[in-house]
Amino acid sequence: MAKEEHKQVVSGFSRMIIFILIAALLWLIIKLSDTYTVTVPFAIHYVEIPASQLIQENDQEVNATVTTTGFKLLNYYFKAKKNRTIEISLKEAKYKKTDDNVYSYSSRFIIDKIGEFLSSNTNDISLTDDVQYFNMSRLAWKKVKIVPETRFSFEKQFNYYGEPTSTPDSITIYGSIDDVNKTKEIRTKVITKKNVNQNVVEWAEIDLDDNLKADIEEVEISVNVEKYTESEVVIPIEIPDNLNMHLYPSKVSVRYIVAMKDYAIINQLSFKAIADTTDMYLNDVLPVKLVLSPNNTQLISLNPREVEYIIVQ
Repeated sequence: MAKEEHKQVVSGFSRMIIFILIAALLWLIIKLSDTYTVTVPFAIHYVEIPASQLIQENDQEVNATVTTTGFKLLNYYFKAKKNRTIEISLKEAKYKKTDDNVYSYSSRFIIDKIGEFLSSNTNDISLTDDVQYFNMSRLAWKKVKIVPETRFSFEKQFNYYGEPTSTPDSITIYGSIDDVNKTKEIRTKVITKKNVNQNVVEWAEIDLDDNLKADIEEVEISVNVEKYTESEVVIPIEIPDNLNMHLYPSKVSVRYIVAMKDYAIINQLSFKAIADTTDMYLNDVLPVKLVLSPNNTQLISLNPREVEYIIVQ
């Protein structure tokens, strides 16, 4: 008997919940069927901008007063803010120049777009201003050098042979006069590699500022890699012709790194060391300076760095 009563209570409670849900749904449908007048913001984004022109602040916003049903407003509120954007094509909009770099067009064009967005009658949509304004300026341009950015780690004895190069080696950039003038070079996005032991050819994207445009988006980067070895030469330390002096020692040992392919062409004549006599009357020793060395070598050490001297009368 108690079990039967429990079933009846549960059944009655379930029916009550269903009635409440149906009532709530009917109330919601009635409310959404009502007509509302609200003011809602829309982002304005310009597209199909003439190739020779630039809109730097392409993030305008308008407030539209809309009279429509709750159902149609759901199409607005259920979308993320970033998706509440009206695209204005400058190929379609009949705009005209009203001042230096200032252009205008009828708000009717935006109203039509909002009507499409909300699937609403455009007669039920209004904007505060009858005319919309935007700034657009002529693009400046120039060619700039491309600087490849690489971050390589090499196998033992291997390293870069010369600087990485790009094809093409320059690009044409477009933007405002100020932005173009202050840009001296464009770098690529970094190419990272490990345990490199041979030449590398990779495509890299151009690392371009948001306020600039370019005629290409990526370039081919070439990196020459060679095996290196250490070598050493002993060369005389030269002194100015107008001085008669003896140096102790009179020779210097130059240790350097050189690519294996260039090893045979580097010799004693490739280097020149001098005794720096600038402050010789103030010191008992003279610094040794290496004033000539091949571009394809890397200095490891110079020994000695200083030498004693005696002036001969």
